[in-house]
Amino acid sequence: MSDYTSTLQGFQRAMEWSLTGPPEETIRYVEATSTPGFHHTINGQRLYLDAYVKHIEEWRGKVGEYKPVVDEFLRDGDRLAAHMTGTIKVDGADTAFESFIFAKVEEASGKLDWMVERSVWGPVGGAPEHGTK
Repeated sequence: MSDYTSTLQGFQRAMEWSLTGPPEETIRYVEATSTPGFHHTINGQRLYLDAYVKHIEEWRGKVGEYKPVVDEFLRDGDRLAAHMTGTIKVDGADTAFESFIFAKVEEASGKLDWMVERSVWGPVGGAPEHGTK
């Protein structure tokens, strides 16, 4: 079983890895954490593997700093749930975010089959401006 889907600390490391590093290394992250049939639904928008890779590459190109904090984590069989907050610098602007994550884990490999995420974000100290609808 993969460490990143079996413990809070491992999931924390995976979330940090997701948006740090050069965009051209995104595929290493995706292949290490996701099955070939993986899809990610964020705020109602479903991204299949190729679109997900491009999405992460784009974010990596915009992010200056990323400090996620996974404060809740539950793994039960092939199900995973997590809550994460933190700050991220996007195109030079300090942003705060909150995410709720639900996922299905391929038990043999510990990689994610799919992930559903609900996120809101906005200026640090202000009300969320994105993902609120």
